[in-house]
Amino acid sequence: MKIFVLNLERAVERRQSMLQHLSGLGIEAEILPAVEGARLPPSSLPAGTDPRLSPGEVGCYLSHVRFWEIVVERGLEHAVVLEDDVRCSPTMLQVVADIVALGLPLDAVRLSALNPIRGQDITTLAGGTKLVLPNKNPSGTQGYMVTLEGARRLLQRLAVPRCPIDTALDAYWKHGLCIPLVSPSVVAEDASIASSIEGRFGGRQRKTLGRHLARVAEAQRRKIAVFLMARSLRSRLGRRERGNPAQ
Repeated sequence: MKIFVLNLERAVERRQSMLQHLSGLGIEAEILPAVEGARLPPSSLPAGTDPRLSPGEVGCYLSHVRFWEIVVERGLEHAVVLEDDVRCSPTMLQVVADIVALGLPLDAVRLSALNPIRGQDITTLAGGTKLVLPNKNPSGTQGYMVTLEGARRLLQRLAVPRCPIDTALDAYWKHGLCIPLVSPSVVAEDASIASSIEGRFGGRQRKTLGRHLARVAEAQRRKIAVFLMARSLRSRLGRRERGNPAQ
């Protein structure tokens, strides 16, 4: 399993700390230079980039896009990306391997979550870790695995920064993507390291009755979409267990 770590070239201490942490777990990783959003001229941004995003949010988003591009360019069947301010469970690679072995049509699997995990259970892995399709926003992109086909679809549907990258992944169900997550998380943010992203998109939106009703309606649509997606995945697993894999 190929492991990448997103890291700004100037963040030498983070890079060294992260590589040392992974080495202690017996994990080799390739440093993937992150995009410095503050150094990007507006003319170089993808058409449609939301101007309300901070430079840090744009850089973070485009760094993840570059990861998807590399997965496709190299033809990697599966790959994991980690941000450089995380700590990984010793079970991370085994959990990922167990998920791959399920043979499900997944685009990505999030290995971290900043918010409580709520959603539809798909299955429980051998070690007790659950694979869950979230119907509440888990937030965060501290670590996740992508498949080759998933990277292609992500590039087709989410290549333009219209919101923060974790918000885009939270809305997977809107984009026809299948992106479950693991519970409990096997990648966690290191709280001792300050975030390099300043500001937060949409943080100053005025609360109105119209926005509230729209959120309620969207939450209901999401629950239905996630339920149907999870049911389909569980059905595939059931057919596989009975020796009749889905076509």
